[in-house]
Amino acid sequence: YQRRVRGSAIQILNMERDLCPTCSFSLVIVRNKEGKYLLINETDNRGWWLPGGGLLSGESFQAAAIRETLEEGGVEVELKGILQVERKVFTHGKPFARMRVFFYAEPKDPNAKGKTVADSESIESRWVTTEELKSIGKLRGKEPSEWFTYLDNGGIIYPLSLFVMEGVGAPNLEEIQKQKKFIQGYLQ
Repeated sequence: YQRRVRGSAIQILNMERDLCPTCSFSLVIVRNKEGKYLLINETDNRGWWLPGGGLLSGESFQAAAIRETLEEGGVEVELKGILQVERKVFTHGKPFARMRVFFYAEPKDPNAKGKTVADSESIESRWVTTEELKSIGKLRGKEPSEWFTYLDNGGIIYPLSLFVMEGVGAPNLEEIQKQKKFIQGYLQ
């Protein structure tokens, strides 16, 4: 009996792995030196949203975050930290999981204007304050409001070194010290 139970448990575990692929997304909260955040006016009347999107085959979460912000927002960014890592399993229909990593970033060019010409990625991008967000129109979701408020109130930005590719090994202590100084400066 134990043998059958163990065998069944292994079959169930294998079945769940086979039936639950993960779709991975990077989302980026970009704030400039004036305290304004980058918002994307998405195509197909989806509303305003954070820069971000799905990972390409073989792409890291970090690379996707940088690529998507440039494609959708027209702004080159430097990732400064991680705000949150989420994973949700959807069980309706064929089960799948969604993993989203929220990054904090700043524009490489402090005078970056953002996208003004529509294309297949987005209609435009705009720098807004948390207050201006309230009157911008249709939001695709609650995340911009939640994250802008979180950061305005001194929310924690976690070091990028917490999220690495498997096999990288222990983090570089010098890099951790740089990130720690950035976070301490942000909280002051």
